[in-house]
Amino acid sequence: MAIKDLIVGRSDLYRVDPNILNEDPGWNVRSEGAELDAHIRMLADSIKEVGVKEPLTCYIKDDVLFVTDGHCRLRATMLAIAEGAEIQSVPMKLEDRYSNDADRTLSMITRNSGKPLTQLEMAEVIKRLLNFGWLINNIAIKTGFSISHIQNMLNLSSAPDEIIKMVQDGEVSATLAQKIVREKGSAEAVEALKGAVETSKKAGKKKATEKDLNGVKEKKVNWKSEGPKLYTILKAIYETPATDRNKVFQKIAEAGELLAKIEEIQGDGGL
Repeated sequence: MAIKDLIVGRSDLYRVDPNILNEDPGWNVRSEGAELDAHIRMLADSIKEVGVKEPLTCYIKDDVLFVTDGHCRLRATMLAIAEGAEIQSVPMKLEDRYSNDADRTLSMITRNSGKPLTQLEMAEVIKRLLNFGWLINNIAIKTGFSISHIQNMLNLSSAPDEIIKMVQDGEVSATLAQKIVREKGSAEAVEALKGAVETSKKAGKKKATEKDLNGVKEKKVNWKSEGPKLYTILKAIYETPATDRNKVFQKIAEAGELLAKIEEIQGDGGL
């Protein structure tokens, strides 16, 4: 039996000089940083030994080849060449001739080769699909993600920069960050996660967990102390004759000062 009797369909592979491959500016959603650098370093060392095994995927625009899948492999290849590896060509396949930018964007998630995208990187892909006019339920169908998972990723991507940096630096997981932002809101989540990271570092850990959140003591009002004061002020206001306006205003001012103190201790949201 010949190979033509076994295969279903056909995929054309080519060998090309890596120097002619290009990255479309702004296309790659990978987050720069130590983790990505380490991944490329590992790939470069492997490529020096066995070459590039997984084909890069490209499309042609104005007679120029642009990479849509394999940015890390291309960077690792160029790093290996810069360090003396004699690599003259890499395997490459072309996108479907009828693919458009939305199809290529979706493929960042649906492809299963290479380093998996982080949740923040996937959120960037989802934002691009939304900009193409896709609806969240359509994205869910195409990617296999639940609508709530997609919304959580989008919420995380819009969190304060401090939270995003903690996730990118590996100090907290994306899942934990999503949970705390959802429960506490962005502002309180920043302080809660900062405290958790500090607690984890004191314990000699690299990443904070939910247990570390328990080590962050929330400020609470001591009602045994402040409650009677508030009661006394309110009672005085109630019992003061309306004609004694100066005393009423004085007690209202005292009540305002006490309430401001309580809100400061309790945090935004007051009582």
